[in-house]
Amino acid sequence: MTVNFDLTGKVALVTGSSRGIGESIAKTLASYGAEVILSSRKIESLKKVEEDIISAGGKAFSIACHSGDMDQIDAMFSVIQEKYGKLDIVVNNAATNPYFGDVLNATVEAWDKTVDVNMKGYFFIAQKAAKMMLGHGGGSIVNVASINGIRPAPMQGVYSITKAAVIE
Repeated sequence: MTVNFDLTGKVALVTGSSRGIGESIAKTLASYGAEVILSSRKIESLKKVEEDIISAGGKAFSIACHSGDMDQIDAMFSVIQEKYGKLDIVVNNAATNPYFGDVLNATVEAWDKTVDVNMKGYFFIAQKAAKMMLGHGGGSIVNVASINGIRPAPMQGVYSITKAAVIE
């Protein structure tokens, strides 16, 4: 199947784009012409993806941002506003799963970290993106979930709860 669409002139933010699914999404958006903003906690990992996109003829820019930290989210959106003045596409992909174990033994720290990244981060990144998108006619926001949000995996109860919230 051939997909034929053009994202030239579009600005896309992909969180958790330093590896895995996020990296693949970012590279795919860039291959269709979008200028991709790469976001993850560690700038070094992002720079490798940025170099790959640019060497393939695409456009990319890296911003280190912990998706569970509101100050870093605010700072990221300030940079996006200053550099691009708009945002057309957001893919909320960053996620964490720091606790593998029985929910009866889950700690408050593990709960908070998982909820901060997988729920609070998704919500506020989408909110800030939507406000930017309203200024120029709209855009698209995609929130990446997991099968664990439909059927929790053993020893991944906290993570599964957050992914169910993204689905609902």
